[in-house]
Amino acid sequence: MPKLAFFYATFPRPTETFVRRELRALIELGIQPEIFSIWGGEAEWQNIKIRRFCLWKLSMLIYWLPYWAWKNSTAFREILSALWNRPCPNLQNWNETFLGLGFALVEAKRLKNEKYDLFHGVWATMPATATFALSRLTDTPFSMGAHAYDLFRRGGDWLLIEKFKYAAFIRTSSKSSFRRLHAMGLPKEKIHLIQRGLSYWPARKSFELKKHAFIKLISVGRLVEKKGYFFLLRILHDLSQRNNCEFEMKIVGSGPLHGKLSEEIVRYGLSKKVFLLGSKREDEVRELFLEADVKLFTGIIDSKGDRDGIPNVIPEAMSAGCLILASNYAGASEAFVDRVSGYEINPRRPREWVELLEEFANKPDTFISMRKKAQLYCKKRFDIKNTARSLRKIFLNAIITNE
Repeated sequence: MPKLAFFYATFPRPTETFVRRELRALIELGIQPEIFSIWGGEAEWQNIKIRRFCLWKLSMLIYWLPYWAWKNSTAFREILSALWNRPCPNLQNWNETFLGLGFALVEAKRLKNEKYDLFHGVWATMPATATFALSRLTDTPFSMGAHAYDLFRRGGDWLLIEKFKYAAFIRTSSKSSFRRLHAMGLPKEKIHLIQRGLSYWPARKSFELKKHAFIKLISVGRLVEKKGYFFLLRILHDLSQRNNCEFEMKIVGSGPLHGKLSEEIVRYGLSKKVFLLGSKREDEVRELFLEADVKLFTGIIDSKGDRDGIPNVIPEAMSAGCLILASNYAGASEAFVDRVSGYEINPRRPREWVELLEEFANKPDTFISMRKKAQLYCKKRFDIKNTARSLRKIFLNAIITNE
């Protein structure tokens, strides 16, 4: 079996359950990558050692910078030239880029001696920066993932053009990101659209409402601008003004907007209807989906250009039998077929959301067929076994092509 190395910014990260599911499925298929965590993380995951980078090693750059400038001057100059000639999108990307480059410069000689067949950066930011630099310094092929955050936020990552030029392939998980990659000049044959997968299929006991005209709503995601939570609260406020529909909304997630959202909930008079639950474990979220009737996602394109591809929580809610009401921005509605297995709606038009929720509350039986179709559609399209097989194939093909 080929020798692969997977590079993560931080592994495991509590919110990235889909990353762990995918890695677990690949391991079951015989792909046994070495796991590198560049910024913190755990020492072990499921009895597998994680190779965490010790930040104190960056002090060794005083040696490795002149070493690689002499040993591989062409690659060294190329990387520095790209950094010099193009403005950095933001401070965070500056930090991630130089940490990825620092990691590569310090670790390149050792990793070259370990003779890997392929380096893979799971994200297009810090991990792909590391794999791109490692590849140029050691003459080892690399591949990378590129998703919505990597491609859209403030125009994308600093070194994207160079990474795309040399990567064996780029994996993305939504059509909107695929289109973005192609628009940036990548040939379609170099881009692989492989969506995230699910490994569990929960059984809902009943599709009936527990109380007539009372619906349990749920929204799951980080409390950040691109999730559109302020639009969600406006929808819930308008729904609360209707006389023939009662509801309870649980918002799962943590983030910088917690304080402002709490204030808005009070201002709208929703304190007895809307609850901020904070972060929850994967199994807890699964149970909350089974208890909920409707999953709402009001994501938008935020002020920095960031947006979601296919939010993983939408297929998760579909698999649990929730009715799906999702934003028509970016890739959210790619997870289902509009008006067949879910609804695609503009979050800036609260009336459409309110009327649909009101109809559901009073005629829930008319939506059961759609909810069951969503479950079947999800199982067919988002099975982690199929996702892992597709990934395994492109990894092996990339290695064979490079031989």
